Amino acid sequence: MDFKLLEDFVCLAHSSSFTSAARERFVTQPAFSRRIKALEQWVGTDLVNRDSPQLELTEQGKAFLVEAEEILNRLHLARESARALKKTRTNEISVAAQNSIVQTVFMSWMHEIEKEVGPVYVKLSSDRLADCIEMFRNGSVDYLLCYTHNELGNAIDDNRFQSTVIGQETLVPVSLATNKQAMFHLPGEANNPIPLVAYTHQSLFGKSIDQLLNKEACYLNRRYENPFAHTLKSMVLGGYGLAWLPYSFVKDELVRGELALAGDEKWNIPFEVRLFYRKPDDSLSHAIHNISEGMTEMASIK
Repeated sequence: MDFKLLEDFVCLAHSSSFTSAARERFVTQPAFSRRIKALEQWVGTDLVNRDSPQLELTEQGKAFLVEAEEILNRLHLARESARALKKTRTNEISVAAQNSIVQTVFMSWMHEIEKEVGPVYVKLSSDRLADCIEMFRNGSVDYLLCYTHNELGNAIDDNRFQSTVIGQETLVPVSLATNKQAMFHLPGEANNPIPLVAYTHQSLFGKSIDQLLNKEACYLNRRYENPFAHTLKSMVLGGYGLAWLPYSFVKDELVRGELALAGDEKWNIPFEVRLFYRKPDDSLSHAIHNISEGMTEMASIK
């Protein structure tokens, strides 16, 4: 099967219509529809509900979407590993970072670096924590940016690598807002549990939430699961349930009133954003090390 069909389907799933998805994929709408139909024939079931007035995946489509995204992420990871070549530029670095960090703390980090050393060519890989760690360990990237939690420990050998904290983050429970009020609010009710849009149990965020739920009584019905914050955010915005998301990742939606906090501060989970690196071996590495150390004292993200 052509893996581009998977890319077509993922694009469609995150789009508003076949027409807009076809435009994004640079093909005509009839051609795009034929490609989705070809994928459905390969899978052996309908993935899209064509009887719905709005774009809607079938239950099989929703399940397949999770696997399709995982397959594509693994393919892109394999490609980047195969492309790991000797640097050809003086100011070039490679970074692996979790998806939600790329859209928040990473930007501040790079801004501080380029303010001091000028333009830097960055080869950025964003993926799940486990994949980012593997890229860093095997030397495919120079730096690893990831969340760490005091009680859950680090997945990186501190004796082998160096690290510094460059920011703070907080997982907060959020829900779709109606009239600026959360559609769902913790702790919920026994006879009407809140639908939970969850991370996988094996992920760092998933483990931290499980730890919190073992301490605080609430009524949740685990309905959807995905390892990526951006996917969970989309589902919360669609009204599918409550999710814990990084505050910096949803603060704009909270300000606009599209999302609302679904619990008080006892439901928040603090994290550090930590930069892992090897011993600096050139002037650029030393500069990045020093700048990152200075960021430890910067104002924390709420």
